[in-house]
Amino acid sequence: MKLERAFTLIEVLVALAIVAFGLTALFTVTNQTARASTYLREKTLAQWIALNKITETRITGQPPSDDDMKGELKYANQDWRWELKTLKTPVKGIVRLEARARLDAGAEDSWPGFAVGFMGDALAQPGAPAPNWLGDQSATQPTGPGQTPPPGQTPPPTDQPPGDTPPGNPGDQTR
Repeated sequence: MKLERAFTLIEVLVALAIVAFGLTALFTVTNQTARASTYLREKTLAQWIALNKITETRITGQPPSDDDMKGELKYANQDWRWELKTLKTPVKGIVRLEARARLDAGAEDSWPGFAVGFMGDALAQPGAPAPNWLGDQSATQPTGPGQTPPPGQTPPPTDQPPGDTPPGNPGDQTR
């Protein structure tokens, strides 16, 4: 005797409900991933534009004459807006540059790309003593390895305890 068994209507409906919930969750995750990918692409491109504006300003060698600059450009086949602010710092000869960028069609209050940089002439050339940013004439200026301190200053301390001589010095008596 052969017994045939079939799915009941309830079993089929339960199986369809499980598949429907699974597909809904899958589509939701796929949608969120696509949105996140789009947002991260926009944020990355906006960050690059902001960094490019700071770099372009630094290459000129002079801080911008305007404290606030604005502009538009086409980048990655999209229209973008950018702003560059120049702010004074407590250190004479150094300015702070703040750049931000967004899609031209983006929200007016949303700037996904932001970068900060500094530029100025208060930096020392390699091998030259560092500038005194504090304005105090008695402040000591750090010196690097192999450099002699400015007149009237003592050399920087070494990691060697007093009385010990490093190996290989003429005063080393160990043989």
